[in-house]
Amino acid sequence: MTCSAPRIDHGFLSNGYGAALISRDASVEWLSVPRFDSPPIFCSLLDEDLDCALRIRAADAAPAGRHYIRGSLALETVLRADGGTVKVRDVMPRSEPALMRLIESEVPVELTANPMFGHGLVNPAYEQKDDGALFADPTSDQSLEIRIRWSSPPAAAGRGRWRLEPGSGHMMVLYSAERGYGLFSPKAAVYATPDEALGSTLNYWRSELGMNTIAPPGWARRAYTTSLEVLLGLKYAPSGALVSSPTTSLPESVGEGRNWDYRFAWVRDSSVAAEALAAAGLIIDAREVLNFLFSVLDPSSKPFNYVLFSVDGSPPPPERELGWLSGFACSRPVRSGNAAALQLQLDIEGEFMAALNSYYRATGDVEYLRGRWWAVESIARYVMRNRSRPDAGIWEERGIERHHTHSKVMMWYALHAASEMARDVGELDEAGKWSAAAASLREWILENAWSDADGSFVSYRGSHDVDASLLVMPIYGFVEADDRMFASTLQRIEEELVADGLVYRYRRDFLGSARHPFALAGAWMARAKLRLGDRRGAESYLRKLASCANDLGLLGEHIDAGTCEARGNYPHVFSHAGLIHAIAELVAT
Repeated sequence: MTCSAPRIDHGFLSNGYGAALISRDASVEWLSVPRFDSPPIFCSLLDEDLDCALRIRAADAAPAGRHYIRGSLALETVLRADGGTVKVRDVMPRSEPALMRLIESEVPVELTANPMFGHGLVNPAYEQKDDGALFADPTSDQSLEIRIRWSSPPAAAGRGRWRLEPGSGHMMVLYSAERGYGLFSPKAAVYATPDEALGSTLNYWRSELGMNTIAPPGWARRAYTTSLEVLLGLKYAPSGALVSSPTTSLPESVGEGRNWDYRFAWVRDSSVAAEALAAAGLIIDAREVLNFLFSVLDPSSKPFNYVLFSVDGSPPPPERELGWLSGFACSRPVRSGNAAALQLQLDIEGEFMAALNSYYRATGDVEYLRGRWWAVESIARYVMRNRSRPDAGIWEERGIERHHTHSKVMMWYALHAASEMARDVGELDEAGKWSAAAASLREWILENAWSDADGSFVSYRGSHDVDASLLVMPIYGFVEADDRMFASTLQRIEEELVADGLVYRYRRDFLGSARHPFALAGAWMARAKLRLGDRRGAESYLRKLASCANDLGLLGEHIDAGTCEARGNYPHVFSHAGLIHAIAELVAT
């Protein structure tokens, strides 16, 4: 078993349905099609020995640079060899379960493809074609087809291997749910050519990003623009669901078991992303995310009876361990599904209300609000009935329920925002009732989440610790940033959870020590600083975050404390949404 320590700094591609991750040497090491939560057909990130990847190799070639093409999620990678360069442009055409590779090479190259099905469990049957190959799943009708068009005929060199002379052309990789519909069928005529796909993809991204209303400072421009692309790229186009990450089981700490599946739409993460999209002026996209959340909201019970949903809105699958995979850098276990779905998390209705309120304040769309008033009522009723319950909270500790301060603050916010909205739509009786309940909950928090012994707010009732989620207290208006109680809490957080400009979410949890800082916490810190009028301090935290993004502007959920490299699932919606929102507020001050 190979246990090297590869970097996670891949390029991220998306077509609004599935995703690809491409390494610096132009290897496709992750491809999930037809959906984000489909078993990846290229999956070498989760087991290096499988070499389940799509690679392009040239003698003595080394990475020489890469960039996203004209503000899009189409990626250009350049390799340099002794005899010349290889240029690869990768694009996932919208709405097609495909990856297209446009290649120009001054030297001979070898293409290799080793797809697998069932999360690396099923080896495909192989059928050589005149200009490519078909890889068929023996357990179903699905297949992966590869077609190569080159300036001279490609030379087959074995199973999934082709040699190409210097020249230019393309490789098309297409997933088919049924083998009769693909590149080697009459239906092949409907698929775009790679040049067409690239051009239309660039036009799509130009149109999407053209709605952005924020002009970030120069040091933040790359990270900000890429962050918008990431949020849009993680949105499942048919439903508006926004997955937290396109990957599963990339470890928070290499060699440990903090490995989770994030290929689902978390209510919390989606709400934070919708807020960020609204702040950036991408109102239509924010509304699409909200509409998905409305579609899974149950007014007859807990409004969000799961904390995460599959991209089509159905309940998430159960968590299971994929024991045949060695994991990224031998970080076991590899998981499919996420048992956090079973937890009671009471903050998520508040995060949803924050997203709805942000959209409403940005648009003044009172008709949208009236049309979904049933949801506001159901959330307010539920919070009023359940505000005294403990929960698992934002950090999702397994098997533990407490009276988490962050959860109580977000429940307070749900009632507070519902009361304000009720006044706007003329529901004055409900406005008064919800306002009184919010005031009562606020008093409970001030009494129970404050520790006289520690001189600060604490993570949960009875705790002596602080955690980064306390930073949202002034962000959501629970206290003013210069309130003495929050000021002393902020001081503790900076003393205990900040190292080299990066912010840990906490120091310990049910699995032990937290090894690496949490990217979203740095954005929270910057936003708290801005509310104190400390623009220099806010910019310092944001500059640090931006500097830890890779050369494409991408961030994981965590940041390696020693190397600034991405850790955890990658790229992550929390990290990029937090950066967008904080930079938007920085520009506005």
